[in-house]
Amino acid sequence: AAMVCALRARGDPRFPITFAILVAAFASRAPAHDHFYREPIALPSLHVVSDADAVIAARLSAELAQCFVEPVVITHPGGHFVPVAAPQKEAYLDFLGRFRPGQGRAEQPGAGAV
Repeated sequence: AAMVCALRARGDPRFPITFAILVAAFASRAPAHDHFYREPIALPSLHVVSDADAVIAARLSAELAQCFVEPVVITHPGGHFVPVAAPQKEAYLDFLGRFRPGQGRAEQPGAGAV
């Protein structure tokens, strides 16, 4: 997912995304993928990191978040799952609210014109 974000941030038209939500994500360690992480990824991103994830270490997800420009990072004490407690729900809604029509970033030129 992060590699798609990097391609989009560089203007690749194949990926018309405006933001990313990455849960238990990590950067590829394959040398052939190094170029995806050389420049900061300028795409709004929300990173969900678990302090107790036994599958993807929190350190790996935190390292990936640092590859993005101004990432929003949510941590939770649970394991390898998407947390849905009230604090996380609020953080998700706050992040997603930035992309609602009329909030600035989500609007395209001419959007909403009648």
